[in-house]
Amino acid sequence: MKLQNPITIRPAVPADAHTIHDIQMRAFAEEGRLGETTQIPPLMEDFAALEEDIRTQTVLTARDGDRIVGSARGILDGSECMIHRVSVEPSYQGRGIGVALVRAVEDAHPNVVRFTLTTNTLVPGNVAFYERRGYHVTELTKHGDKIVLARMAKNCVK
Repeated sequence: MKLQNPITIRPAVPADAHTIHDIQMRAFAEEGRLGETTQIPPLMEDFAALEEDIRTQTVLTARDGDRIVGSARGILDGSECMIHRVSVEPSYQGRGIGVALVRAVEDAHPNVVRFTLTTNTLVPGNVAFYERRGYHVTELTKHGDKIVLARMAKNCVK
């Protein structure tokens, strides 16, 4: 699919919750398939949790014109920010949208000391994607029979 417009990054509003949730379900479906489970947090999240994040945290959307094609969250905890639920519409993946979303979350939090995230090592390229952005693995945790989660961090130079 060719992009019709330049991708723009904008803050989410409550009315975006259903679209963000739908994209998240499609984007994380491959992770669930690889792990042979739907019992992973992004696939179990309900609208209430997403709407609460939109009201209280940084939730950004990537848009192709008016169409939402991805989202990411920044969950602030003191001097740290957890990058959370980076998801891109499957037909738009591989076009730099995830990179733009991660960068936008980081840019939205210029005063944090450290960014953290968790990613599934079963999905090819996940860890390398974040390593190219300056993140490093700080911990590996087994989650069920097949899934190994990589906790990653990036310290900010102040």
